[in-house]
Amino acid sequence: MTKKDGSNQSFFEEIPSSIISDILSRLPIKACLKCKMVCKEWYHITMSPEFAELRHARDSYSALLFYGKFHNWTTNFLLLDLDKTSNVDELGNISVGVDSMIGFKSEFNLPNRKLHLVNQCNGVVCLKAPEMWSPFIVSNPLTGQFLIVKQSQKPYHSLQGYGLGYCPVSRKFKLLRILMTKCKYVADIQTLGTNEWRSLGDAQVSKEKIGAFLHGSLHWYSSKDHCIWSFHFGNEQFLHIPAPVEITRCSSIDVTVFDSYLCYSCISKDGFQRDIWLMKEYGVKDSWVKQFVLEKREFGLLYVPLLRIGSGEILVSFRGRCNLLAYDLKSETYRKVKVHGISFFDVVTFDMNLSQL
Repeated sequence: MTKKDGSNQSFFEEIPSSIISDILSRLPIKACLKCKMVCKEWYHITMSPEFAELRHARDSYSALLFYGKFHNWTTNFLLLDLDKTSNVDELGNISVGVDSMIGFKSEFNLPNRKLHLVNQCNGVVCLKAPEMWSPFIVSNPLTGQFLIVKQSQKPYHSLQGYGLGYCPVSRKFKLLRILMTKCKYVADIQTLGTNEWRSLGDAQVSKEKIGAFLHGSLHWYSSKDHCIWSFHFGNEQFLHIPAPVEITRCSSIDVTVFDSYLCYSCISKDGFQRDIWLMKEYGVKDSWVKQFVLEKREFGLLYVPLLRIGSGEILVSFRGRCNLLAYDLKSETYRKVKVHGISFFDVVTFDMNLSQL
């Protein structure tokens, strides 16, 4: 580095860390991965949880993480880092640069076991095989670090729901699992690194998918009492969140996160569209707004919105299928989106996080 006359410090060394952090947080993920190798200061900046939070708040990029079978078999994670100009071309390809596509190969090779992606939380993903008591795999694809969390089997219990969360106070990741006995639901939790499941006592019903992490909590819909339940990883409490009041009987309900809001999507009563509701003020019943609808076409209605792209279209994924579509709200038309080199995949929106588990 160039040095000033009569000084042992470089120009970079005179720049406050807060300014460097602000500059680096505006870069794409691949550039951030390179920056952490420049010097010790940049390494500590990019590896800190505060940097991940700053980059997320910047909202300059959106990322999709694919997990599945790749044609070349050299990777099983593919990250697409999308900026505000990204779009889908006429052939259905996502228009991104070479540096916006990053492949990763995980080290946890479990033969004869199909892992599925449970959920993503603060740049860390949870995976699990279909067998009830199979272990959880918690992995940070960007750092390659992973943990295998074994389950302690409980006689006369069945596993009903599970998900990965993050405590905003302790900055520790935790796994929640909900079990059913003959007469009630109970919950266990494990803080990563302790290797110990703790009992939380009674739990709320969780037959539906758990996975929407927002504001320190996991969320899921309960058809039993027509509401959304959440579990906060700080106080380790279950909380009730009201569903949109206008909805009484709907089917195929998903609770996700879209545009940084809690998102409630369901098939309408007439069965011809999928209604997308956003909770504009978290926890406030009257803040639910029907943001848009996804019209029924030849693809059916089993999909949920992922994110908006530069062209104004919305990327949507099929629940339980390896398809990605771009939906144009103005023309109400869909286009199949091609994902290079992937024949089968799970997909989630993804936050960058280079800190350790």
